[in-house]
Amino acid sequence: MTDGRLTIEASTDEGGSTLTLTGEVDPHTTDQLDAAVDGALAADARLALDLGGVTFIDSAGLRSLIRAQRRAEEASGSLVLRSPRPSTLRVLEITGLTDELTVEAAADTAG
Repeated sequence: MTDGRLTIEASTDEGGSTLTLTGEVDPHTTDQLDAAVDGALAADARLALDLGGVTFIDSAGLRSLIRAQRRAEEASGSLVLRSPRPSTLRVLEITGLTDELTVEAAADTAG
């Protein structure tokens, strides 16, 4: 699923569904993200969003993440945000969303 600004790849395994996002999450792409989240949650209420490929996120994108969390809760499921880039993680921290959403940061390989 892609619109040129955002590519979303869906996969499933025994741990639930994963949507891997690559590109920008902004007002031009949130409808696409919301539809992908709804589809994934319809198949499995356990959802992970892999944010490692997200190069930009704004307030519209943050609203979509909050909406995804609410939809997962309504489905008696869970949402995990995985591997956000440092810039994306910083936005989540500044807005306080790391206190509201489950975020699994990428492992520090710098050692």
